[in-house]
Amino acid sequence: MKCIWVVVQRLQPAYLSCYGSEWLDTTTLDRLATEGVVFDQCYVDRASPSAVRRSWFTGRHGFGGRNRTPGLLRLLWEQGVRTVFIGDERSPSIRGVWASGWEMVQVIRRERLSELEQESLTAGCIQAATDWLSRYGGSEPWLLWLELGALQPPWEAPLYDHEAVQALEGASEQPILEPKIGYVGRELSREEREVLLYSYAGVVSGVDQWLGMLCDYLRQKGLYEEVLLVVTSDCGLPLGEHGLVGDAGPCLHEELVHLPLVMRWPGGKEAARRVQQLVQPVDFFPTLLEYFGAFIPHEIHGKSILGVARGEPLQLREYACAICRWENEEWWSLRTHGWYLILPMRTRSDQPVPVARLYIKPDDRWEVNDVREDYPDAADHLELTLRRFREAARQNRLAELPELRDDLLRITVR
Repeated sequence: MKCIWVVVQRLQPAYLSCYGSEWLDTTTLDRLATEGVVFDQCYVDRASPSAVRRSWFTGRHGFGGRNRTPGLLRLLWEQGVRTVFIGDERSPSIRGVWASGWEMVQVIRRERLSELEQESLTAGCIQAATDWLSRYGGSEPWLLWLELGALQPPWEAPLYDHEAVQALEGASEQPILEPKIGYVGRELSREEREVLLYSYAGVVSGVDQWLGMLCDYLRQKGLYEEVLLVVTSDCGLPLGEHGLVGDAGPCLHEELVHLPLVMRWPGGKEAARRVQQLVQPVDFFPTLLEYFGAFIPHEIHGKSILGVARGEPLQLREYACAICRWENEEWWSLRTHGWYLILPMRTRSDQPVPVARLYIKPDDRWEVNDVREDYPDAADHLELTLRRFREAARQNRLAELPELRDDLLRITVR
């Protein structure tokens, strides 16, 4: 059993053709989507790149109390799985407790790029991955966890794909590689924000090309049909869609919470399948354990997604909740297949707490039409469910949560 798990930090699915983008071609990820399974509704449980790693490696939400279960790497080690981490110096995974437990850790640092004869950290990571595969790819079982920080500002000039951007209508001549963090209309102008979108797209295209080189290497070495290949992200990146650019305030909108998740099975099984189940990062933990045949603790919050990826009639969850903490503020959200509620719970002492906002899904993808006043019953039911979830999380009793009320599920949009 072999698995390559690729995390492209701060990647918005909105910029990928396989998620409906008609603006930018992402050839590599499109091919993986055609040959694999695309999960359309994968959402964070904590709107923080560092906090989401707790969900990955423990299988428990970052707001669900103390964790007493063995970690992912410990359970894989007990199963005899070799675990390897390769990433660059920007990755939160190389700091704190998440950096321990790997059999091998290789961190690509900027001062070493000349030794590798590469110009970008992403290129260095891909080279390190192919070097490791050339030595150990034939053995098994192993998990190669590859983290690419290319989309975490500031962006690297060598990774920017000038040709791809110049092919886009209205593109500017010069990219902004060190975006200002703050709010559109305050820290940066609307014109600067437009340039920022093209700049981000250029880096996404560059990352896609390097992923293509990794896939080409796997094909050349006969590994492509042997590995489970997964591409996902830790969090998106606000680029002014709701006024906010970067990590400068609380955000639970699509541009931050929606994650890409593409899975290519060994041999291309289950090709071209799309899954509409609600998936969260806590599900990665049992998914990897099931794939390698390891023990899955009962105390975790996640569920393996391998069954739904195979087309089995399973339901992972009726709703997905998330939290965003920013300084003294605390915001929560609840997502179902038809609704999305954003609920401020605590804000700064000098400001009143805003009212909840409600959006119709999937119709209002970009969350521009607040329909709370039009559907007060839906808003009230969802808010009650979310408050109960929050209280259960504070008491570490998420396993006792009631199911979503039937009357809410029957609410339809006029």
